[in-house]
Formats: sequence, structure tokens, C-alpha cells
Amino acid sequence: MIDLDRVSGLIRRTAEEKILPRFRNLGAGDVVEKGPGDPVTIADTEAEEMLAGLLSEAYPDTLVIGEELVSRDPAALDALLGNKPVWVIDPVDGTLNFSEGIPVFGTILAYVAGGEIQGGWLHDPINDVTVAAVLGGGAWSGGRRLEADRTTPLSRAVGSAYWTARDWQEPDPVLAASGIVGEIRNHRCSALDYIDLALGRRQFVLSQGSKPWDHAAGVLVSREVGGAASFLDGADYDVMRLDGRVLAAASRESLDAIRAVF
Repeated sequence: MIDLDRVSGLIRRTAEEKILPRFRNLGAGDVVEKGPGDPVTIADTEAEEMLAGLLSEAYPDTLVIGEELVSRDPAALDALLGNKPVWVIDPVDGTLNFSEGIPVFGTILAYVAGGEIQGGWLHDPINDVTVAAVLGGGAWSGGRRLEADRTTPLSRAVGSAYWTARDWQEPDPVLAASGIVGEIRNHRCSALDYIDLALGRRQFVLSQGSKPWDHAAGVLVSREVGGAASFLDGADYDVMRLDGRVLAAASRESLDAIRAVF
């Protein structure tokens, strides 16, 4: 059994020691690009290394993979197909914001066993807010069980809808043109998108991709607050599928209405 609070503490400790001290304090050579518009900072690499070590020590019968590890060795993702439970880390989600000094970033952690997401954590270091969920046990923050906002009509709903990796603030043109949602406001950060959905501040999140370190925890959290999540094409979410777009919403009805636009 995974202790939600214990793992939350490991994430918070990592953020306090490796992420926050680097925010708006990156030196020359502390940021490199993995690809065009895809930066990685020393905070990403050091935080992933620290959190991986803490998790391995606390839960020695598990494996750990992270975004930065997979970027160096794509075959590491195959650990999700094995028999051992796997922790999936995005150490600094929203690295572009982080590298530009924008206080919109977070840490994402998922616990996957047998291909099933059994635990998920979303941490906002700036505001010291953590949302944690366990399969079948709800989503929690600050000792309070969370529920999605299912009262706001879709016509007034606020959410994120990404379209292109070239400009993370550009809203998805199909959804924007449909007029069925109230406002599209992109954070450029999946962690905070899903935290807002869990706390009732957003009612939908539509991704541009489906990498597990970005979305596995958020999918579980979205479901555990009473919302719904799947691939945009209607297929159930699969941690090994990298070619889809993930849609989460505060209700199944909203999810189906957004899907129908496409």
C-alpha cells in the first residue's frame, strides 16, 4: 500500500531542495534545449535524480523512470510493460515557464502497476499545494477530499486546450471556433491544469500529446474527483500510447460534448 502523505512529503522535499532554489536563479549553462522550444534545466535533472533516489529508498521493490531519463534512453519506457510497479516522474512540468521565470510549474508523479495507474500526485511548489489520488480512494488536498465542479455549464466553462508545440498558449482552433466552452486559458503546465480541475477552478483540459509523465497522474486525479478522462478519440487512456491527445473534464457529459466537436 502506497502512503499518499509520505510520497507527497518526498515530492515537497525535492521541490524545496532542488527546484525552488533554482527558480529565477538559473546560471549560464543551466538551461539547454532537447529540441526547438523544449528546454531542460539543471532543476529538472537534479530534481528527477533526487526524487528517484528517495522513491527507490522508500519503496525498494519498485522501478523509477522520469521524463529526462526517457529523453536520454527511450527504451526506459518499457519498464511500464514489466511486472514491477513503476514510478513515473515529471520533475519540473512547465519547464518553459520555469526557465522564463514565470511561476507556473509543478511536479507530476504517477504510480503504475500492471499498466494501471494506481496513484497520482500533482504538486505546485510556488503555492505549496499538492493534490494526491489513489485508485478507488478519491483525490485529496490538505486533508480534504476533492470533487470536480459539475455545476458550471459548459458554455461558461474555463479550461485548457493545447494545439501546437510551437506555441503552447495558442488555443486549439477547432474547440475555440466551436463556441461550446466559455474560455480557453492555457497554463503551459499540465500539473497546474489538472490541479485546477481537481480544485474546481477549471472544467476541462485538452492536451496536445499523451506522454505518461505529463498525463497519467492527471487522468487518475480527474477520475477520482468525479470527472472523466480518455483519449480525444474515445479510447481509454493507456500509459504506453504516445500518439493521442488526452481529454479530461469535470463530467462525462462535458467530455462527450467536447469530443463531439472533433
